[in-house]
Amino acid sequence: MSIETLFEEASERKVESLTDGNVKDISNLCQELLVLQGKIGSKEQELKTLKQKEKELSEQIIPSKLEEFGVLDIKLADGSRISAEPFYAARITAEKTDDAHQWLRDNGHGDIIKNVVSVSFGRGEDDRAKKVMTELFEQGLDAEQKESVHPSTLKAFAREQIEGANQVFDQKARELFSIYEGKRTKIVK
Repeated sequence: MSIETLFEEASERKVESLTDGNVKDISNLCQELLVLQGKIGSKEQELKTLKQKEKELSEQIIPSKLEEFGVLDIKLADGSRISAEPFYAARITAEKTDDAHQWLRDNGHGDIIKNVVSVSFGRGEDDRAKKVMTELFEQGLDAEQKESVHPSTLKAFAREQIEGANQVFDQKARELFSIYEGKRTKIVK
C-alpha cells in the first residue's frame, strides 16, 4: 500500500467522523465567539467615550467653573475637597530631537539628556567589551549612540520652567517641547 493511499484513507476517516452535529457545535461556538468579540468592541468604544467625557469634565468644565466663581478650591459638607490643579505634558518629537537637545545644552540644562552608547560583541568577547569608549573607535567597532530625555524628567523640567516663569522658556521653546498646559480636577475625600 502506498503512502498516498494511507493518507487518503486517514483523511476520509477524519472527514467521515465530522457529523452534522459536530459542525453545528463548532458553528455555534464560532457564533458565540463573534458575539463576544462584538460586545468587547462595543465596551471598548464605550470606555473610550467615558474616558473622553471624564477628561472634558476634569480638565475643562470643572476648572472653568471654579475659575468663573473665583475660587481655587471648594470644601464640601462630607469633607471632600475639590480643586483644579495645574498639570503639564511635554514631549520631544523625532523631528525636533536635535533642536530640543541643543536648546537644553545652550540654556544650561544638558544634564537632563541621557546619553547611551552601546556596542554589540560576539561570544567570548567579554574582555574586549570592558575596554574604554575611546578604544572602541580605534579597534573599528561599530558603536551606537542614542541621546534621550526621560519623559518624566522632561515633564518635571517643563513644570519647573513654567512655574518658575523662566523668560528663556518662551513660546518657541514651548513649541519645541510640545508643551501642553492645563488644569485637572482633583477630588480628595
